[in-house]
Amino acid sequence: MAMTVTACSKYDEKEIALRDKGIEAMDVKEYDKAIKYFNKALDCSVGKVTDLELDINYYKGAAQYNAGLFDDAATTYSALIKYDEDNFKPYFLRGSIYAKEGEIGQAITDYDAAVAIDEKNYLLYIQIYENLNGLGYTDQGMVYLNNALDIKDRSAESKYYKGRIYYILGKTSDAEKLLKKAIDKDIVEARLYLAKLYQDQGDYKKAGELLDEYAKSEEVTSTALGTLGDIEMTNGNYENALGYYQAGLKLDSIDNMPELMKGQVAAFEKLYRFSEARDALIQYLEKYPNDETAKKELIFLETR
Repeated sequence: MAMTVTACSKYDEKEIALRDKGIEAMDVKEYDKAIKYFNKALDCSVGKVTDLELDINYYKGAAQYNAGLFDDAATTYSALIKYDEDNFKPYFLRGSIYAKEGEIGQAITDYDAAVAIDEKNYLLYIQIYENLNGLGYTDQGMVYLNNALDIKDRSAESKYYKGRIYYILGKTSDAEKLLKKAIDKDIVEARLYLAKLYQDQGDYKKAGELLDEYAKSEEVTSTALGTLGDIEMTNGNYENALGYYQAGLKLDSIDNMPELMKGQVAAFEKLYRFSEARDALIQYLEKYPNDETAKKELIFLETR
């Protein structure tokens, strides 16, 4: 981590501004530029590691990873382990790099360290499984799912996450039972996963009712609405998909703007509303001008 003392006046304001520029560069996938901004921001530190420096380094590690600089990202996360030792995230992130590079032993060591820090973080167990399974290490990933099921916990949250895990494992009866209990305890997202289970079983009526309830809840997120849109696109329900994407775009906090905007374009196209698709794609390219695939799609739409 770059912790050199420099002559930056009011280093916190300049540091924050440089960090924000780095984040903006990441949003448009200009990762090399983002890394430069983050390094400049860290050069403004005053010799001590604060929450701001930790925050910048997490962004820097993500930019390095997305730029394909895996060794550099691992070095950044190693430094974060030193300075943010009570946080599971740097262990998880470094472990994910090791896993991607085929260093499975080191990956498991880091994943084990991550869950030791946050033993009841069910989402962490699921994410570790998804990473390992996606890389072909399914047996190693299953260990984490089963460990999560063994946690002694009677909370509503545990019912929701264990229901998700049973769903992943294909144990639909156990999944349905726990997800219903989570819904009874007002865990809103349990509706999404129970809807997926019903869709798999071909019960689209029950699934649709649950999805509508979920989309109308105050706790719904832009990411969840994007997922709902994707589900409806897969099922050929393009009008419903469009509604979910547009609902996500109306939220005050949006974490997946590019995906929602592109989903909206795709839904318009499936509905043969090509002029609206073109207008939506133009708006997308105004925000993300470096998307070459979208540029080609716009040429297609302009001929419709």
